[in-house]
Amino acid sequence: MHTSPTISVVIPAYNVEDYIAGTLESLFAQSRTDFEAIVINDGSTDKTEDRILPFLPRIRYMRQENRGVMAARNAGLQMARGRYIALLDGDDLWEPDFLAVLAGMLDADLTVAAAYPNAIFEGSPRFDGMLYQEVYPATDPVTFDRVLRRECSIFGSLIFRRSALDIVGGFDESLDGQGAEDLDLWLRMLHADLKFVLTPQPLVRYRWRRDSLTSAGESQLRCVISMYEKFLDRQAVTDSQRSWIEAYLPGLRAQLNLAGYRKSLAAGYFNEARSALDRANRHLDSPKLRAVQWGLRLAPSIVRWWALRNTSGKPGDLR
Repeated sequence: MHTSPTISVVIPAYNVEDYIAGTLESLFAQSRTDFEAIVINDGSTDKTEDRILPFLPRIRYMRQENRGVMAARNAGLQMARGRYIALLDGDDLWEPDFLAVLAGMLDADLTVAAAYPNAIFEGSPRFDGMLYQEVYPATDPVTFDRVLRRECSIFGSLIFRRSALDIVGGFDESLDGQGAEDLDLWLRMLHADLKFVLTPQPLVRYRWRRDSLTSAGESQLRCVISMYEKFLDRQAVTDSQRSWIEAYLPGLRAQLNLAGYRKSLAAGYFNEARSALDRANRHLDSPKLRAVQWGLRLAPSIVRWWALRNTSGKPGDLR
């Protein structure tokens, strides 16, 4: 373990007993070795700690009560000694040149604040084997406006200069809802004119888990909505940026209500499903949704049967 590392790798871990050993093995297989590994066990209730124990001589380890991934990352940031910070989730895998390529991009250009890679989906029912940037396009330039408008994605396993945190602060722990916590920090960095660069090289194997943040639809939507609302309150955005956010939020709120509708419909809670669908259609004003609303009032069991039959177990997919 380096006592004066260039890079601090922060790894939050919560109930990843089947993944964390592979994640750490991928870290210690890096071709660039001037790093320290900081693992924050965020109150895991499974055997995550048992899987971490063999790595203790090579890592800095802290266990805390469950406070969420953002609190775990912030705890790791407080322990970090490197001038670069790299983020690695406890269930992902880095290719051997992850640090060499991305830290090299920061080494080569002092104006670059952050660098991020492409990734390969692994185990995703929908995207298995596909590249992240095929699903969520990302091209230069990486600007505040383009990321804000979802025209350019940022993959969350990246590397950035520690000095950037002195300008914008750390992760917002109030947004710990699986989906927008990273985006909030990246937007704050971009809003402060900090430069991001990307590479199309896939340097991460992005492992999908049913209980992971990539599968938590409602929680993710709530987090994204809260992030945009808070961004309007605390950042000096332009009139056009404000107008875009205000126009975008109703669609997100509709998606959240549709997610609630699907969940309630699957459980047979027809009143709750109808209320959620009503709220969604206030934003969307969709003839198709109005037809389903009438169906829920007149024959809810038939609507549920039809939804389950036509969406392979995903109730009420109205796309």
